[in-house]
Amino acid sequence: MTIRHPVILLAYSLVILSLLLVVNCSSSEEFSGFSYDPEGVTITTDKEIQPQHKRRIGVNKGSIWISNEFAGARMNDFYQVNDTLYRVLIEPENHPVNNSPWYAFKIWSDSSKTVDLQLTYKHGKHRYIPKLSHDGRNWQRIDSAKVRTDTTAGTATLTLHIDTEPLWVAAQEILTGKKYNQWADSLASKPWVTIDTVGYSHQHRPIYKMLIGQADSSQPQGVVIITGRQHPPEVTGGIASQIFINELASEKPLASQFRKEFEVWAYPLANPDGVQQGHWRHNAGGVDLNRDWINFNQPETQEIRDDLLPLKRDSLRKVYYGIDFHSTDENIFYPINREIDTFPQDFTFQWIDSLKKAFPDYPVDVEAFDTSSPITKNWVYRTFGADGVTYELNDEANRDSLRTVTQQSAHIIMRQLLEEKKKRK
Repeated sequence: MTIRHPVILLAYSLVILSLLLVVNCSSSEEFSGFSYDPEGVTITTDKEIQPQHKRRIGVNKGSIWISNEFAGARMNDFYQVNDTLYRVLIEPENHPVNNSPWYAFKIWSDSSKTVDLQLTYKHGKHRYIPKLSHDGRNWQRIDSAKVRTDTTAGTATLTLHIDTEPLWVAAQEILTGKKYNQWADSLASKPWVTIDTVGYSHQHRPIYKMLIGQADSSQPQGVVIITGRQHPPEVTGGIASQIFINELASEKPLASQFRKEFEVWAYPLANPDGVQQGHWRHNAGGVDLNRDWINFNQPETQEIRDDLLPLKRDSLRKVYYGIDFHSTDENIFYPINREIDTFPQDFTFQWIDSLKKAFPDYPVDVEAFDTSSPITKNWVYRTFGADGVTYELNDEANRDSLRTVTQQSAHIIMRQLLEEKKKRK
């Protein structure tokens, strides 16, 4: 048996301890997903998806029918349980997947009747309060007395009155690529708005860019980057992004002044395949696009990145801010930690403070993060040094309040950015 000198043993122990600390620190710095993410979310190479079969299904001797034969639909199976109860099965595009179980279908009957319809999910639990429509355009939240949820089983049972005209049932109002195109076309009539295609999705749908600005091309300009709808079910974020962009493109004096100093580079529909196919979370490559902003394995993130990168070499343009619109079960800002130096410094927190002063009764939460995760706002920071935010709107936000607050948010942003640029002249 060899007895080592105490000093040597101490030195040896310190080396081992240092190595362990290095290993532990390294592993803790490697981002593998947020607490709500499934395992493997940051592996963004293509993953197999299960295509949804478009069809209409009749039960009870063909007296009741259901269909997913429209854009944005999600309905995988339908069958009768007993004389009054019917069941709809909803499955994700692949799994593991975040619990954002999107559903959208039409149901009708050969005669007027009231039925109980149970929504049951594979690889998920009920989350979204159903919205109903008779035309696919005008939507109302279901009467709370007509929906019963089973939190243990993860199901929801709806009491519906159906007849020969289809009733639309969906997790949120349906905001498809066609509606984005109609909205973009309406803005393109303005001389300061240009619509361009920067690339194509997995299934060869165009990735559109809105360029908003009216300054002379030889004038130094600030740039605001806007992204949205990376996750298909996040409709309130999609609605808010349209309202926000409408304000920046409006004919109001503040917007006109803003466009003389700033350009807006907006990509409001980053995941057109997922929206079209009624996916819960992913694109047609089976990947969460908002975890692909380091590896850039997916065509959608690649195309947007490649369109933005020339800004680094443009001496007349400087990126000031990035906003990525999303939705969740509350209104929440995810800014960059204040300890991290950004340009402009503390910009998001100034926006939040102004918004709270304007709407003291409007519930807003704030949770700051570091820049280690492979998400959009962090790429904006790492690439341009600019501040950025993930802005989440409540799934069940009152649509009128959402409009009012989002319009005011756009005004706050424009005023603050103009003040920031004035400081640097």
